[in-house]
Amino acid sequence: MERPHTFIRLISVFCALSLFAVQPGFAATKSVTKLKSAGRTANSIPNTILNGTKGPIKSIGINGDFYIDTKNLNIYGPKKNNAWPLPISLRGTAGTDGRTGTPGVAGSDGKTITNTSTVGGTAGATGATGAIGAAGSTGPAGASGSAGPAGPPGPAGSTGATGASGASGSPGVSGVTKVSLGTFSFLNSFTGTAGSSAQSQDFGGLSAGKKYLMHLNISGSRSGFAEVDTTLVLEVFSTAGVIPMTSAYSVSSGKKFVGGSTSYSENILADVIIDGSSVTSPFDLFVKVSATEVIGYAITCNGFFTLTEVGSIT
Repeated sequence: MERPHTFIRLISVFCALSLFAVQPGFAATKSVTKLKSAGRTANSIPNTILNGTKGPIKSIGINGDFYIDTKNLNIYGPKKNNAWPLPISLRGTAGTDGRTGTPGVAGSDGKTITNTSTVGGTAGATGATGAIGAAGSTGPAGASGSAGPAGPPGPAGSTGATGASGASGSPGVSGVTKVSLGTFSFLNSFTGTAGSSAQSQDFGGLSAGKKYLMHLNISGSRSGFAEVDTTLVLEVFSTAGVIPMTSAYSVSSGKKFVGGSTSYSENILADVIIDGSSVTSPFDLFVKVSATEVIGYAITCNGFFTLTEVGSIT
């Protein structure tokens, strides 16, 4: 209802502005004033009214032009100093509300169903029980529970029957079975270069197939009761050939009492382990004593031993 009145007002404004727009086109003469036609021609640049669906940009129109925003119904102008002034709204004041219309005619009611039953039927009999379904697959094992508290001690049981006797153990290691003591002499004295030596007589009287531990004590001395200034070396041999023997000895210098007087001597203390378990006949031992340096005097040796028969060697 508002649109025709607004359009009429817009046409009226156009006409009013057209009068303003053509005023700069009058020629100012002293005698005759001639009215020019509206619009821009090649001979003159009169002002006009521009329009668009939004506000004008600065570059559109020339000074003196008007511009209408047809969407928002705003008018700009006249343009001055190449700038558009603030717009003026072309909208009129709001009109009064129209009369309230009369109510429309009420429609007729729809048809209703009158034969619908409102009484509930009796419940049917319970159906027969269905067949048992197939067993489901076994579920995964649950987590182990925590250990329960310890139960009280049970009553003491009766004494069990005596078990069978165990197997007999192997025989134990045999202990010492024989100990003997003896002395031995040497076949020669020695002197001269390093490595010169003296060999003992056979001694010991060892039995075939036996094992022994022997202790040796050998003294080497020189005449004139002077000190022996060389180190002695000991070697132990068997008359049964090469058999398992292990020896360890030490050498020391000291004094010994011989024939009512004291003389200096070089002393050898040795332990010898003899395994004669592979020997088939009785046998003896003999030793050799050697000098490690050149000596200019003769050394005479003699010795004694203790021999112990043992059951085993470890």
